[in-house]
Amino acid sequence: MVLVVIFLSCLFLVLTISHPPLAMSAIPLDDMALVPAGEFLMGNQAGSDGLPDEQPQRLVYTASFWIDRYEVTNDVYARFVRATKHRAPAHSTPASTLWENNEPISGIGAHPVVNVSWDDAVAYCAWLGKRLPTEAEWEKAARGTDGRRYPWGNEWDIKKANSASYWAGRTIDFQSGADWDAFWIKGEGAQISKEKGLKGNVLTLPVGSFPASISPYGLHDMAGNVAEWVQDWYNPNYYREAPLSDPQGPSRGAIKAMRGGSWLKPAISLRTSDRDWGTMDSRPSGTGFRCAKDAF
Repeated sequence: MVLVVIFLSCLFLVLTISHPPLAMSAIPLDDMALVPAGEFLMGNQAGSDGLPDEQPQRLVYTASFWIDRYEVTNDVYARFVRATKHRAPAHSTPASTLWENNEPISGIGAHPVVNVSWDDAVAYCAWLGKRLPTEAEWEKAARGTDGRRYPWGNEWDIKKANSASYWAGRTIDFQSGADWDAFWIKGEGAQISKEKGLKGNVLTLPVGSFPASISPYGLHDMAGNVAEWVQDWYNPNYYREAPLSDPQGPSRGAIKAMRGGSWLKPAISLRTSDRDWGTMDSRPSGTGFRCAKDAF
């Protein structure tokens, strides 16, 4: 057992040495980082700026697992669509759909795939013999074992992630749905997306565009760019009763959890502990995914 632990520790150090981003069209399907077994602080303390669904903060154990270093891109998702004849990504508004004739439009191959449902994400991961990460696995991969607030550390920086703040050039924190509408529907954000967005709408960036912001395990874009589907059903009260060893989420539910925030989100949504959700059949322009698999 001791030899196994030593081997995994050495392997982890080799796998997580920082290196420059790859040419994104050449990202191999098995480019993954090993997250070793152990405990980490999950959630946020009461009295902090964390939201109620992040509480209580707990020391949670996860077994070792592998997780994709990058969000799944349009290029690699296209391989899946061609091989399996799975439906192509699509937005409810055709004018906002970034795929045409079952292929991504020109110039977005290195961008994270969006307009995919939870079931689409599960199908892609299964095609590769993988699965979606659990909420616990995702959060550990994003924040490491020191309880950091963002994947890169504890200090917010608008230049370290693709978010509403990045595009506005200042920290954005929506206090209500009206604030969201004022920025993205009627105001500054609407103009930015019209001028700079893909099809005048979507503001994703190529994966790995913020190499200084990698997580402790060498993962890119664990804050911003796209929110990511995870395995678990979402329940705002789950942390109150969840097991402390490899929690798998509620046994049933109506909506699925997402993590990481997106290009649409304010600063608070890019914290490593932030939780979000969506219906299983929704295919938003700000949601993608990455895959995981068991280490053994």
